[in-house]
Amino acid sequence: MKQWMKGGFLYYVAGTLLVLAYSLLWFLDTPAGVQLLRYIGGGILVVGIILIILPRFVFHSKGKPEKGKDWIETTVVVDTGIYALVRHPLYLGWLLMYVALILLSQHWLTAIIVIPGMVCVYLISRQEDQHLIEKFGDDYKDYMNKVPRINLLVGIIRLIRR
Repeated sequence: MKQWMKGGFLYYVAGTLLVLAYSLLWFLDTPAGVQLLRYIGGGILVVGIILIILPRFVFHSKGKPEKGKDWIETTVVVDTGIYALVRHPLYLGWLLMYVALILLSQHWLTAIIVIPGMVCVYLISRQEDQHLIEKFGDDYKDYMNKVPRINLLVGIIRLIRR
């Protein structure tokens, strides 16, 4: 892993771009736009927020964090609930928030800001997979073969087939 990707650099970039893109909603004048796309964007935003919140509850109950440790410090591979559909629901939620911003603003400047943020989140999810392979070994590799990284549709199809 490249050194610049470690230490949270990608998190800072992705987070900063997300805040900047949301800020643009207040400052960009975009009266002309497709209202239906804005409604769809609002729905996607809600789904994204839910996907960001869900992992906290699932990890707290199923991840068996040690007493006094943060909820994110699981001691087992969690493969139930939302984690039976996608490996990284939090990052999928983050990506959906970016998509929602494009639909809400319908401005080219938002797209220019959002696309690098989406790339950062995707790279973060890949980096997280490597970390979890190191932490859980073959158990996580087996999980990776069953559940897609962030593709919810494929995750639903695979779950139905199992």
